[in-house]
Amino acid sequence: MNLPRIPLALLLLGAATLAGAQARTRYELNEGRVHFTVPPDWAAIMEKTEGNPQLVVFRVPDASAEGSQDMASVTVKTQLLRGQATFGALVQEEFELSKQQTGYERDAAAAGENVHQYFVQRGPTRYRVHDRFRETGGVWVHIRCQRPLLDTTPAAWTQAFDAACQQVIGSTGGGA
Repeated sequence: MNLPRIPLALLLLGAATLAGAQARTRYELNEGRVHFTVPPDWAAIMEKTEGNPQLVVFRVPDASAEGSQDMASVTVKTQLLRGQATFGALVQEEFELSKQQTGYERDAAAAGENVHQYFVQRGPTRYRVHDRFRETGGVWVHIRCQRPLLDTTPAAWTQAFDAACQQVIGSTGGGA
């Protein structure tokens, strides 16, 4: 047995595992009832895939926020419904929680029955938050896309973020 090869093999195995984790784009929650895809450069920073509710939070790369506490993120959260009335109650609960955040201001530009877009203040930074709600197979699905509004953020990055968020929403079957 050649001992110098073992550390090299372990290093290569670790790198391959890390590369595979970074390239993960397909996710599912609630035992496969909810499927969605994300861009390969998004890192899952939190996953709760057992129990009720379930969620995955993604950190979206944003060069403008590097070195600060600001972070663009997308969250997909699910909860098993106990009947049709539960969907509306969960949506209303999220609306009310949003309104309690510091600096809450509704953005009428993207209003709808199951859409809530608004601005909040997180520390010194204002954020734009886009919430979309839907039901699939007896599961309530909440997709939250939030990004800091920084002067240094290029318009192209903002457009790419918004487009990617809409693709995640569409991949759950929730329309773009």
